[in-house]
Amino acid sequence: MQKLAPIALFVYNRPEHTRRTLQFLQQNELAADSCLFIFSDGPKNAKQAEKVAEVRALIKQVVGFKSVEIIERSSNLGLANSVISGVSQLMKEFAQAIVFEDDLITSPYTLRYFNDALARYQNEEKVMHIGAYMYPLPLPESEQLPETFFFRAATSWGWATWARAWQQFNPDVEALMKQFDSEQKHQFSIEGSMNFWKQMQELKAGRNNSWAIRWYASIFLKGGLTLNPAHSLVSNIGH
Repeated sequence: MQKLAPIALFVYNRPEHTRRTLQFLQQNELAADSCLFIFSDGPKNAKQAEKVAEVRALIKQVVGFKSVEIIERSSNLGLANSVISGVSQLMKEFAQAIVFEDDLITSPYTLRYFNDALARYQNEEKVMHIGAYMYPLPLPESEQLPETFFFRAATSWGWATWARAWQQFNPDVEALMKQFDSEQKHQFSIEGSMNFWKQMQELKAGRNNSWAIRWYASIFLKGGLTLNPAHSLVSNIGH
């Protein structure tokens, strides 16, 4: 029998978003056979403490999974550090993980997609990331994408990976940026059509703290591939 990947869910101070995310996750085909780890970040200040407490009360009632383990942070790590430490923890124990944040609603088949892909590409070193989100692409019928496809960019709204790939993650943005030449910057930004390199510059300047852009850069510099669905299996309700 296939060994299902653990699910990491990162939550903070949005009880209604968290409730909806969990509701849709519980409806997934493989939820009852999957282990769920909920990482609850600590409040930044007294004002946030009430909402964090609401979220923590909610997640203590979660059922519908093989097991539920809650990891409550006593202080505020911030999303980037929370994700990096939580994913690293699961990689050490399980060597693979499926990752969600608290504002993503999923198709009932999202966990099936992740687990099938994790099993199929487990030993393909070049495949480093599995994404569940896809941009709405208005393609003509003659140019429709296949059901799944490989690309170089990594999406962060629902994703999965293996320990063998995660060990290539470099959190040092300056060290990453030094490895790019001008052509690579152009390719990294999808031929200049996306603001990915700008995100790197803003991270270096302290204007964001994105773990996701560093993960994409780490994959890109290793020549890695990401698996993606032609039609999104998740929807972001956080905006």
